[in-house]
Amino acid sequence: MAIIVNADDFGMNETVNKAICLAFEEGLIDRTTLMANMPAAKEAMEAAVDKGFIDRVGIHLNLTSGMPLTKGILSDPLMCGEGGFTGDFARSMKTRFYLPKRSRALVEEEIRAQFEAFRKFGGRLWHIDSHHHVHTDPSIWIILKRVMKDYPIVSVRLGRNMFRGGSLANHAYKAILNSSIRRYCKDRPRYFGSASDYRDFFGGRGGYADKGPTEIMVHPVFTPDGKLMDEYEGKYYPLAR
Repeated sequence: MAIIVNADDFGMNETVNKAICLAFEEGLIDRTTLMANMPAAKEAMEAAVDKGFIDRVGIHLNLTSGMPLTKGILSDPLMCGEGGFTGDFARSMKTRFYLPKRSRALVEEEIRAQFEAFRKFGGRLWHIDSHHHVHTDPSIWIILKRVMKDYPIVSVRLGRNMFRGGSLANHAYKAILNSSIRRYCKDRPRYFGSASDYRDFFGGRGGYADKGPTEIMVHPVFTPDGKLMDEYEGKYYPLAR
């Protein structure tokens, strides 16, 4: 089974950038995705060029954290507060499925601005995923599909599907969403989840080598005692292949 390990949040801050660069040096990750609106984005891409992994950097669409790149969206209370993105829309089932016309236009403007900033930093737009998985919300996915027509995207992160249990409705939703996403994916991935999802889902099970390409999401950080680890949902996990 082809396994791709992607480090999220490149460009979030200087410390995360250093952790991701070290993870590349130690062969622990295959690619990373950049938050183009965050303060350390430019420095992240400069490091990617310097260390030779610029061709393995995709974009990490961000509509929930930091300051937007466009001014208009700051006036939209569904998306932003005084300090920038709030993420409130992603916590409401209503706005996860539907945004008003004005909000949709402002979100599209911001997505395009982040794409263009990524290219200005020297990135090649080939893969996209998102902070807090907002691209898998129907209200954002419908906008993103329209924007992607203008860019050479060949890889999009699936909705999380390495889990057991859950409601029938949730499984049906993920199946429909991922069927739509795979139309934009050259490598047709089959599974996506965190490293802990992967261990729980496949651990102890034989005969899964033919299940298809799988993406594992990690968040390289340094612990207080200086160890390089994967931080997920407030816990540290070994960052190992």
